[in-house]
Amino acid sequence: MNRKIVIAVDGPAGSGKSSISRVVAAKKDLKYIDSGAVYRAITWHVLDSYGSVDGDAAHHNDLGNIGITQEFSPDGQVKTFIGNRDVSMLIRDEKIAANIGTIADSREIRNFVNTLLRGWADKDSVIMDGRDVGTVIFPTADLKIYLDASADIRALRRIKEYRELGKNVDENSVKKQIIQRDSEDTSRKFGALIKAEDAIYLDTTTLTKDEVIDRIIELITIKI
Repeated sequence: MNRKIVIAVDGPAGSGKSSISRVVAAKKDLKYIDSGAVYRAITWHVLDSYGSVDGDAAHHNDLGNIGITQEFSPDGQVKTFIGNRDVSMLIRDEKIAANIGTIADSREIRNFVNTLLRGWADKDSVIMDGRDVGTVIFPTADLKIYLDASADIRALRRIKEYRELGKNVDENSVKKQIIQRDSEDTSRKFGALIKAEDAIYLDTTTLTKDEVIDRIIELITIKI
């Protein structure tokens, strides 16, 4: 591409944002940025350093020294680092999922992450997924997409992800977590999940992964 572009992909947990965005990035020579992994990395760092995400802001006063980076490879894989340590697998632990809400609700942390992500996007054409990418981080993104799917389908997708990582989880428990996460994400004080007015809505409930990927690539071709 002759100019740097930003594609924002938002949507609820389990809607396929990350897996689809990675493939689109690889096919369209974009850099994929996993904003959720940044929050997971900070959560891991705080837990590793302090044992808890609770407490005062002193737990987060070293944000600038964490040294979070990401590497995206042409095969669609993304790695997240803290310093020289690859924490890509460590941040997928269920303990991280149970504590990330506290981290993601911190205005100080959200401002830090937003600045970090904007800086990364200054260097490359990117596709980034999250819950407020098109509304807060990049309100002037070249293309905004909002992916959605039924809670049942999203729960099944999340279960599949866990099983691919070798983890056995209870299906009913995962569905309850998805529903609770929806409620929390749409009511957060900062960075709530909201569909941008100019975002293109894609319901992926009855679509295959390849169909969604083809549709997004078509939108990129039309819009940019």
